[in-house]
Amino acid sequence: MDVGQREIELRGGRIVLYTLASDKHGIWQARFRLGTERTLVRRSTKTTDLAEAKRTAEELYEELRYKQRNNHPLKDQTFKQLADDYVRKAQRETQEGRLSKGRLVLVQGTLKRYLLPFFGKKPINSITTADFNDYDDWRLDYWTKGYGADRKVATAATTPSAKTLVMEQSMLRQILKHGLEQGSLKQLAFMKAKRAKTNRRGAFDVKEYRLLIWTARQRTRSAEHPRVKRDRQLLELYVRLLVGTGMRVGEARGLTWRDVELIHTGNGKQTETLRLWVDGKTGKRAVIGTRAAKNTLKKLLAHYGWKDLDEARAKGNGLFTNSNGKDIHTFEVGFKNLMAAANLDTDRHGNARTLYSLRHTYATFRLLYGGTDVYLLARNMGTSVLMIEQHYGHVSTTLAADKLI
Repeated sequence: MDVGQREIELRGGRIVLYTLASDKHGIWQARFRLGTERTLVRRSTKTTDLAEAKRTAEELYEELRYKQRNNHPLKDQTFKQLADDYVRKAQRETQEGRLSKGRLVLVQGTLKRYLLPFFGKKPINSITTADFNDYDDWRLDYWTKGYGADRKVATAATTPSAKTLVMEQSMLRQILKHGLEQGSLKQLAFMKAKRAKTNRRGAFDVKEYRLLIWTARQRTRSAEHPRVKRDRQLLELYVRLLVGTGMRVGEARGLTWRDVELIHTGNGKQTETLRLWVDGKTGKRAVIGTRAAKNTLKKLLAHYGWKDLDEARAKGNGLFTNSNGKDIHTFEVGFKNLMAAANLDTDRHGNARTLYSLRHTYATFRLLYGGTDVYLLARNMGTSVLMIEQHYGHVSTTLAADKLI
């Protein structure tokens, strides 16, 4: 670095003010030596006025001393450094059981794919509101003409939904707040809050669901290749189990036979009930299945040729495996083909249906026909009463129709 002739020492040389010969404006720079630190810390005072530069340098020196005493990094962290520290914290919380494995995977994946490519090299104290706005534009173009145009993956939506953008904004805010808590971030730039649209979910009604299952059976019967027949039968059982439990797609993906129980419930009258232990975005919880779900489980055992749960636990691992015994990570393609065959790709409101429609169908059926209390339904689905009311309020109106006429 080309240093000019002007140098002024303060505090016995622990602070040195200087100007750069290459700087035509003559802005004062500051160099700090803290105790036994070998590495010098440099900052710009951002002023050409010497008196103002001295005051700024003194303030910066005291700030650096505070960081040194409290073991905070002396140099401005980049977003990547802060994010790495946040991930280490999340990993500890996962090991302690305070954060689900699914949430940790989501954090790591979102950082790697989206947040780090955009914010990674930026010093956290230089991130502004304008950067947040630029990120939104960058993110909308990511898969079409941006960073991810050449690396499209099958499970990623071409254009992110409002809910996805809200989730990413929330994660970004949590990481930056972590910087505030550890003292490396001075203040959080204003981030305009986004709100996800609360459109009705693309569920199936009873008639449509019956058509879906009928179509699934017909496709299984018409399959000529044994492997195709097996896969289609397994898809039907997968659909039935999700509609009978309300599990999230990711929760079903991680299920093993050790997570399955048939318990006896009831006051005096013993009833065999299906209970699944899932690990999802809200952590571990028990999910109680409907009677239909219990019957589906028994059909799933028969599908693999096992007589009971004990044999399944001894010989099997995941609930949904291919002919080689390996876990099936997604039924997305098969389900799309099934919906196309049944002409059920969208609902009456034009909402596209996906595997998540099965969870929404469960909620709708439980409210309309099961008489399930909203609080208990929210507990079983691993969500909040508020979310149930936001997305299924129209069902409550239907239930109260006799009181409204």
